[in-house]
Amino acid sequence: MPPVNAFWSLTMYDSHGFFSENAIGRYAIGDRDRLRYNADGSLDTYVQHSRPGTEKESNWLPAPAEPFSMTLRLYWPKPQAFDDTWTAPPPIRAVE
Repeated sequence: MPPVNAFWSLTMYDSHGFFSENAIGRYAIGDRDRLRYNADGSLDTYVQHSRPGTEKESNWLPAPAEPFSMTLRLYWPKPQAFDDTWTAPPPIRAVE
């Protein structure tokens, strides 16, 4: 998890820098959402255009079909965010 004293969020933007419109009106996802964590405490987020299925929807950040950008924000970050002991995990492309 991102090392924060407050909270973190991942926000989706379209290619023009605006919130990316989507069917569920979700423009960001973060630790204040009702996320479903894995048994080991890790978290999978699904950044994709199509719905990932009912079980994964709580962790879905809808992406547009066209190019987009994301911003990960750390509010009141802990020292690990700056001293190279933590790095944000890279996106992993799942093959369907």
